[in-house]
Amino acid sequence: MNRIVPARLMFTTEGVPYSDTFDDVYHSADGGLGQARHVFLTGNDLPRAWQGRELFTIVETGFGQGLNFLATWQAWRADPQRSARLHFVSLEQFPFSRDDLATLHARYPELAGLATELRAAWPALTTGLHRLWLDGGRVVLTLALGDAQTLLPQLEARADAIFLDGFSPDRNPELWQLPIYKALWRLSHADTTLATYTVAGDVRRGLIEAGFGVRKAAGFGGKRQMLRGTVARIPRQPARHEGARTAVIVGAGLAGCAVAERLAARGWQVTLLEAENDIALRSSGNHAGLMHPYYSRDDNLLARLTRAGCALAGRHFAALDAAGLPLRHARDGVLQLAKNDAQQRLMAELAAEGNWPDLAFLPPEAASARAGIVLERGGWWFGDGITVSPPTLCRANLMRHADRIQLRPQAEVATLRREGENWIALDASGGELARAGVVILANASAALRLAQAAILPLQDAARVATVVPAEELPMPRTPLAGDGYVTGALAGARVIGAAPLAAALAEAEAANLAALQALSPGIVPPTRPVSRACLRPTSPDRLPLIGALPLAEQSASCHQLRQIARHPGLYAALAFGSRGLTWATLAGELLASHLNHEPAPLERPLLDALDPARFLLRALRSTR
Repeated sequence: MNRIVPARLMFTTEGVPYSDTFDDVYHSADGGLGQARHVFLTGNDLPRAWQGRELFTIVETGFGQGLNFLATWQAWRADPQRSARLHFVSLEQFPFSRDDLATLHARYPELAGLATELRAAWPALTTGLHRLWLDGGRVVLTLALGDAQTLLPQLEARADAIFLDGFSPDRNPELWQLPIYKALWRLSHADTTLATYTVAGDVRRGLIEAGFGVRKAAGFGGKRQMLRGTVARIPRQPARHEGARTAVIVGAGLAGCAVAERLAARGWQVTLLEAENDIALRSSGNHAGLMHPYYSRDDNLLARLTRAGCALAGRHFAALDAAGLPLRHARDGVLQLAKNDAQQRLMAELAAEGNWPDLAFLPPEAASARAGIVLERGGWWFGDGITVSPPTLCRANLMRHADRIQLRPQAEVATLRREGENWIALDASGGELARAGVVILANASAALRLAQAAILPLQDAARVATVVPAEELPMPRTPLAGDGYVTGALAGARVIGAAPLAAALAEAEAANLAALQALSPGIVPPTRPVSRACLRPTSPDRLPLIGALPLAEQSASCHQLRQIARHPGLYAALAFGSRGLTWATLAGELLASHLNHEPAPLERPLLDALDPARFLLRALRSTR
């Protein structure tokens, strides 16, 4: 895997931020903020270009100290005619640490408020995309950390303006190559603009070959000229939803409520249909659950996706807190114990390698001290691990934009019928429940009867969660996960689990209690447990199904996911398994971004790993 190496904070003798990696300065000696405003804002005709728009998206190569972003954000806030939402996607291979950013930002007191908010949201420095919601969610910064040659072709976005920045072409030639320009052109449309501070001949010729038209303009400070560009050849963009911003969501559990909130946050009107008489009564009805990422030596898809999902969910929970919504959760961390000596050695090795800044290993003594009880083995300590009440998360999501979400309980969808540009949801008697151009199935395995013959390999697994009074289980002090798990205390109770339901509920409850004691012999078993069983639909590869549903009949020549024909306006958020808390916010953001023509929160390989059509594509390939 590629490890992110933070930039070193250095300055020239004139006080200009300097990179010893590239032997170049981060901005002109005439002033970084002035350069950002002249080259990138004026060069892209901003703020005029975003005025009156619902959405405006900027793609930048080279985040650096964030001056281009902060200057853009400041100009956007100051413009009464600004777009409703601003997306800013920026690539950076060597990001600064939060502390070094504070030193750099202190030089610009006029940006202090915005810079403070940016640093408060600054992510763990790991490879991949990191989505940060700022300014109450109206400004969205998507940081792509890693090599631009790898990440830029993996971006899914529709750029209205391009900031072509980075160290000079002779010092950082990898960023100024034809594949980079072609990848930027792929993200463009007929009205996309481009600006860069350099007028190097190779850059001009490369941009023209890639499909841009460029011209010289007056430069900034001591630099006589810069480049401004437009699109000369219009690239083909994938088709997106163009109808009314209304949606029907089937299922009001973690998945459905999260998708509803993310769509409503963008101004969509959502009808949420739930078969039960209230929300979160099935798989999402457990008293509490744990949320923490997964790690692997090869940094596989599950590891990368759980990191992304947990980070996004954690930021979302903070936003719900800030809005004063009744989400019950505890940021007590999670201690994931090794199941055997070999796993303990592996955990220690992975943490020592330092590829993930937030991954810490605690040996048995330190783990025991953390938990307040003797533990035979150590494990990973997730300081940002969270105990969450799923029902309160569902409720908080629906309350956040209540004026745009209509919840209809006791509305079981029996069939879906396509009529013109709309889907119509019908009950068992054929009566219409709701209609919209977009339908999202978030009703677990019950989605199979509504999926219009799409191949969805959902597998139900019945699990049992046992609730115990917190006073009966004062130890361990911290949530534990291993062969079993025990959550932190919420509303006077803790949850242990989650044994499979093979026969009687009592047998699974006994297995939960046994697993609890196996975590530590010092744990006194509770005497007043109450257990419930629920189904946790999952997929064969343990990843959820999030995205557009495929048609059953496909061309035999299909060999890529983008070639798979889809049902118009029919989507899924399914197969969350035991990671509903991890996947829910991510699913909502992914679907809402797609439907609203916004940049995707994940890079293309991760989007493909969640695509509901992936199993169909494998079946097609196997028949050749």
